[in-house]
Amino acid sequence: MPTGSSRALAQARGLGGYSVAAVPLVLIPALGAVQGGFQPSAWVWSGALAAWAAALGLVLGEGSDRLRRDWWWTLAAAALLVWTLASGLWSVEPAQSLLETRRMVVYAAVVLALVVLTRRHSARLLFAGTHAGITMLVLYALVRYLLQTRSFATFEGYLLSEPLGYANAVGILSAMGTLLSIGGAADGASKRIRAAAGATVPLLALALELSGSRASWLALAIGLAASTALHRSMSSLVRTVGTLTPPTAVAIWIGHYSGLSSLSSPRLSGLVVGLAAVGCAVVSAAAAALTVSPPDPTTDRRTRRLVIAGAVVAPLIGVLAVVSAGATEPRSLYYHVAWREFLAHPLFGSGAGTFGHYWLRWGDVGSWGGALDAHSLYLETLAELGPIGLCLLGVFLLYPLRRTLAHRALPFVPAAAGAMVAFLVHAGLDWDWEMPAVVVAALGSAAVVAFAEPEQRGEEPSRALPAAARAAALAAALVAGAAAIAGAHSTTEPSAFAPLTIEAPHRGASSRTTL
Repeated sequence: MPTGSSRALAQARGLGGYSVAAVPLVLIPALGAVQGGFQPSAWVWSGALAAWAAALGLVLGEGSDRLRRDWWWTLAAAALLVWTLASGLWSVEPAQSLLETRRMVVYAAVVLALVVLTRRHSARLLFAGTHAGITMLVLYALVRYLLQTRSFATFEGYLLSEPLGYANAVGILSAMGTLLSIGGAADGASKRIRAAAGATVPLLALALELSGSRASWLALAIGLAASTALHRSMSSLVRTVGTLTPPTAVAIWIGHYSGLSSLSSPRLSGLVVGLAAVGCAVVSAAAAALTVSPPDPTTDRRTRRLVIAGAVVAPLIGVLAVVSAGATEPRSLYYHVAWREFLAHPLFGSGAGTFGHYWLRWGDVGSWGGALDAHSLYLETLAELGPIGLCLLGVFLLYPLRRTLAHRALPFVPAAAGAMVAFLVHAGLDWDWEMPAVVVAALGSAAVVAFAEPEQRGEEPSRALPAAARAAALAAALVAGAAAIAGAHSTTEPSAFAPLTIEAPHRGASSRTTL
């Protein structure tokens, strides 16, 4: 007979499958509510929470095969963290490099928590947690935007930007949430799940429209093409998208026509737009609940050719869009400075967090003010961390997607893969990396793809981790948590380290004039 304490411990261990969903469910809205987690103060508690969750999972957990099988992802995160820290040795601004390291601690801790807390067949819970976290944040931002008194922000104008403080961040989260909602409406096992997911599509699309983020629309299109190309039943997904399109298009049109995001005197009030959006959500929910399309192999073959062609054309259009955007100022100047920064330090980079320093030296500060970021994660990483850092970043972001084709037939995997693709596209056009709320959403989506497993009869129980591996992982979690807390004593803030830096440099007006 098990004692009361042993039963309590067994129940605590059994929560592992559910606790992994709490990582994105808690962190995405919490970070989003404090400027997207841009400020270093947010990295203290978010990094500590993620690290402690991993440590608790190792202490109470039964030992997940996931850590045994996916230790490469945690190693990639640790390697990128160490390289970012090491770059401070040759950085022109070591304090800024240390600041970048502190943010990377959060991302490494989140990955460790996801790997440790995931149990067999808990990928669906992780999908639900990621989707719910994004949806809660974006809908809160939307309701706040529609109901509060309108005000003009210096850099964001009338666009939907709060509480993240950056409209493009709201845009990419809305795009990722839309892709996850479409996946829930298509793959949901019950009418309630499909209806709930379908209801959020018009609302998230309205938020995307009011954010004014063109790059996020591009990311959504490419992500949707990827999801459709991967889906086990293209015709079924196309039918689902077709049923959701009319109410969603109406919500987008209403948002555009209202002039809320562009006019000082809008044509429609926020309350009217909100009521219309709720009506569209109700129609979309009903349509999603009633749409059940069995796979049609004949139609799928025909549809697959069209979608694969679209999946090839969409990235080409994206490349043209990037080139076009890069040809306009100030984004072209950002790219030029970052490339010049790389040429000056081609082996190891100039050090993490140093782009602002070189922008003040080589950029057009008089016309565009200060800038902390190159508005392209990959180009900035190449400039600051060199080719080695760029390779480590690629492994960190792409490793969890290695099973995409193998898992494409599993529910929700295509949608999660599409959301991650959308992030990868947008990160090449903006500074998503500096917004932990966005990165955690991307990591949660990537983890769904990495951890999804087909259900099989007669599965062997998970094997306990070796004591040495458990101890090493526990030590890593404790060190990460301690490092996050230690950052509370730092007074360093993101800065170009010169008096020319404009107020709130992370919200440059230039970003609103381009993408």
